Amino acid sequence: MKTKKLATLAAALCFLAAVSGSALAQEKAPAAKTPAPAAQPLKLTITGKIDKAQQGYIIQGQKPPELFNILNPNPNVLDRLVKSGKTVTIEAVSVMGDNISIEKIDGRPYQEAKAKGK
Repeated sequence: MKTKKLATLAAALCFLAAVSGSALAQEKAPAAKTPAPAAQPLKLTITGKIDKAQQGYIIQGQKPPELFNILNPNPNVLDRLVKSGKTVTIEAVSVMGDNISIEKIDGRPYQEAKAKGK
């Protein structure tokens, strides 16, 4: 008799464990994620002198005091500035670290050199 009661009790406990376990295991659906805003490129204003280096053109920044690599060189424009030694104000976009793409020099739009044949 005791064995029958124990078996019934065990079955009831297993049933309760199964029912309550599945209810406890349910999780709320994750909240809908809103897409993160696209990262805006970092715009910089640099005051400094343009110089020529082995790998291309650089800006010796006075404000901020840092060296920047120019990724969109136009030798027709930049060579004149190198020769003059003039301090210029450059509006640029940081491409990665100290690599920049020039947009304006002294408030005038800057165009990178067009490849020949295009």
